[in-house]
Parts: sequence; C-alpha cells; structure tokens
Amino acid sequence: MSRTFVVLFILVLLVGGTVSAAEIQLSSVLYPAKTSVDVPISGTPRAPAAELEAKVKNEAGQSTIVIEYKKMPPAVLFGGDIVSYVVWAVGPDGKAQNLGGIANVEDKGNETYLTPMRDFALIVTAEPMVTVQTPGEVVVFTSGTPASKKVQVKAFSFNGLSAREGHITVEHDSIAGMNYKKGDKSLALIQAEKAVELMDRFEAKNYDPKAYDGAMTAIAEARDKGGQKQLDASQRTVVLASQALVKTFGQRQAEAEATQMAKTQAEREALSSRASDLEGDLSGTIAQLRETEAELASVRRQAAQDAEQMEAAKVQLSRQNKGLENQISGVLGQMGSGNKTDRGYVVSLAGGAFPSGTASLTTDAKYVLSKLSGMLLIFPEVSLAIEGHTDSTGSDEINLTLSQERADAVKTFLREMGFPDSRMAATGKGSSEPVAPNDTPEGRSKNRRVDIVMSGVPE
Repeated sequence: MSRTFVVLFILVLLVGGTVSAAEIQLSSVLYPAKTSVDVPISGTPRAPAAELEAKVKNEAGQSTIVIEYKKMPPAVLFGGDIVSYVVWAVGPDGKAQNLGGIANVEDKGNETYLTPMRDFALIVTAEPMVTVQTPGEVVVFTSGTPASKKVQVKAFSFNGLSAREGHITVEHDSIAGMNYKKGDKSLALIQAEKAVELMDRFEAKNYDPKAYDGAMTAIAEARDKGGQKQLDASQRTVVLASQALVKTFGQRQAEAEATQMAKTQAEREALSSRASDLEGDLSGTIAQLRETEAELASVRRQAAQDAEQMEAAKVQLSRQNKGLENQISGVLGQMGSGNKTDRGYVVSLAGGAFPSGTASLTTDAKYVLSKLSGMLLIFPEVSLAIEGHTDSTGSDEINLTLSQERADAVKTFLREMGFPDSRMAATGKGSSEPVAPNDTPEGRSKNRRVDIVMSGVPE
C-alpha cells in the first residue's frame, strides 16, 4: 500500500472510543539540524526476530526517517484483525503521529517517512489498518538512544496507546520465533478482506451503502484477478471501506450522543444558571451605561451655555467612556481569551476546547460559551462570525473539513443556549490563518482554535 494512499485516507477513529492501555517507556531524541543520525531500534517481547535500524536527518523544518529492515515477516502472523505494521513518531508531550505503514513486507527492504517533528521517539505497532490515528497496544519495536554525541535524549513515559478491547481481536500475544509461510493470497488481498470484515462487523452498510457496495464490488474483483489488477482492486477496497467506516463511526457517535441528551440536562441547567449570573452582571453594566448617558446629556446642555463647562464635560466624558470600556472588557475577560480588535471583540477558544482530532466541545468550552451566550442576549444588535482554524498537520482537505465542523459545533451550542441562528455565521478556515508557527507543539496548539468575532457591541 503506497504512502500517498495512507495520507489521503486517514481513519479518524477505527473503533469507537480510545481507552488508555499500558504505559511504555520511550527515549525522545532532539535531532540536530542538517546531521544524519543512526538510531537503534529494538524489538519488544511481542516482536518477530527481525532487524531494524533507522537514519534520521532534520533539515528545512522537517525530519526525514529512513527505516531498513531484514527478516521482517508480515503482521498477519498475529492473527485476528491484525494485518499491518504502522510507524509512529511520538513526542515527549505525548502526541503521536502516524508516519505510514511498512508496505510490501519481504525478507528485507526500506521505507522513508517525513514528519515536522524534531524531538521524538519511534515506535512500530501492529494494526488492523495503516489508517488508524492512535497507536494500538500491540507495540513490536521501539527506538533507543543514538551513539552520536550531537543529540539530546530525554526519557519519558507514554500512555497514549489505544486498548481496543471488544473491537479488535489479536490471536497471538507474541510472534517471536514464528515463521510466515506465504499462502495463496497476497498481503494486499488479506488487508482488503479484513477491511470488508470490519465493515460487516460494524454494520457499515446501514450508514454508507454507496461506499459499502463499492467496496464489495472491488473485493470481488480483487479475488477474481491476479498481479497488479488484484493489487489495484485491493487498494480500492480499503479506500472505500475506510470511507464507509469513517461515516459509520461518525454517525454511531452522533447516535450515542443523542441518547445521552437526557443525562446532560443537569449540566445544561448548571450552565444556564452560570449564564444567568453573568446576565445579571451585564444588566448592571447596562444600567450604569444608561445612567452615564443621562449624566452626559446634562453635561452637554450645561456646556452649550458655558465654553469652560463644555471643556470640563469633554474631560469627564472621556474618563467615563474609558471606565465603561474597562467594565465591558472585564466581563469579556471572564469568558476566556478576549481581545478588542478592528473587527470587534474576539473571544478565542483554543487548546482544550476540542479533544484532538474531533469536533466535540469539552465541558470547559461549553462553560465558556454559556457565559458568552448570556452576555450576547443583553445586546440585541450583536452578530457573530464563528471561524474554525487548525494547525498545518494533515492535508488541506481534512483540515478544512475539521475546522468547519468545529465552527458548526460552536454555532449549534450557542443556538441551543438561545442565541438567534440568523445572527451567526460559521466558517472553516483550515490551516490558512495561523497565529503562531506550526513547527512547535505550542504553536500548533495556538493555531487549533475557534475565533468568535462579535460585531455590534456598544462602544
């Protein structure tokens, strides 16, 4: 399976939720620029008796990783649903990036991978598909400490493995000492048949019948053909099966969320209560505004009779407007990251507003939005431009879709809290408008945000 194929079809969640599996110890290496570093790779007790080594070179903002392997049997030896090896770059911050699979495993070969990360460890897992987004618990190889004195090494614990109990089966805990005997089926066909099996297991036909039927047509062709035609048909099968599974798990998650609506009523009531408290604070601010306007009108009438009084009134007006602006800014400051810009007041939801790779709001984000909705109800002229943004990780198409889904999630929540839909617009910007460099975890975290631009707030 080509790496282009892997990049184009990333399965957001192969199985429902991800449950934390066992913790493993890794060594993260900070690679020097423009220097090729040899990295040892060791097998775990689960690994086959293969030989792997890697060379890493960081240059022009990305790291190139070349992995050479010898005596590497295919992952199908694990049995069950396991058919592929996947290589991961894991940062000391716990974030793991799928670099791609080890394709066409033979007695020996090599693969090249790219990542924007510079400080990372390498692991190899055995998976049901190369398109999974989180590493499973079947870890077969981990990188060690290079002999080069130019690198900086940091040991860390990684607990981001996904225990897929109840969803993915593994027949053999270890394949150490096992030998692979090539059968009548090619590895590409085995992968395709496993993808079809997963579709049937999770009833994907009920959620995406078009992709399901296409995958079934392709697998029939793959079973009937040989050589390159079988390889092409097998790859089409996995592409269509991945599409069907993406839609299946998306809709199944939506159905699960719908069944939980009754259980979240208490949370909504608590959020409404907090919003009401904020509404009371804002009502007091509006009352002060009205009182100040009356006082200013009186000052203006007096200033028309006396130029000196007019000048004094201007000074007083400036001070009062500044005080009122500070009061409004203070209220906005309680909601999260708020700034006054040329476009209006901007509240930015970043960092933990959404779990990684999803468009589901966290409880903290809902709390912030409930406050915001309470304030907005006081200002009937306010309109919102809700803009979703992502970092540059992943393709432009995936980033644009994810940013739109996150903007829509914010709009939907505000509408549920009572804000008129006609005064909101949600737009996905993808990774086109970063506020920080994308070559560091901190920068990418700042870029993964939803900006809420409020126009029409009284000055």
